[in-house]
Amino acid sequence: MINQTLRDMLQSHGLKATFQRLTILEYLMTHETHPTAEMIHDNLPSISLATIYNTLDKLVDVGIVIVIDTLKDDKRHYDYYGEPHYHIINSNTSEIIDADNFDVTQLFEAARQASGLNITGFHIEVYGVGPNQAK
Repeated sequence: MINQTLRDMLQSHGLKATFQRLTILEYLMTHETHPTAEMIHDNLPSISLATIYNTLDKLVDVGIVIVIDTLKDDKRHYDYYGEPHYHIINSNTSEIIDADNFDVTQLFEAARQASGLNITGFHIEVYGVGPNQAK
């Protein structure tokens, strides 16, 4: 069933449901680790690293996957964007935490009023350090 859901998702975004796209998308949906392309390749060695990068770029282009850039490791981390959420990044450790504990309705309305655009999505990263750490 998940395979058909992924096929439908890719097709609804104008993408062919190739083995590589299905495999990488399923990996991102089932691993909340915010992996880099290299981390994905370590877990899916049968897919070349170049194919993983190309596939991730395409999934980002159509909005199924988002990129999270941390301050510390200078690497692109990827996340499946199935449900609205934001990310909290520990500036000292680069740990990425998913959070969905606020209603973005007011933010969307404020953005719409400021720009005149119909807001279709968001990507928010909040940075912080531990309570006993100075930054």
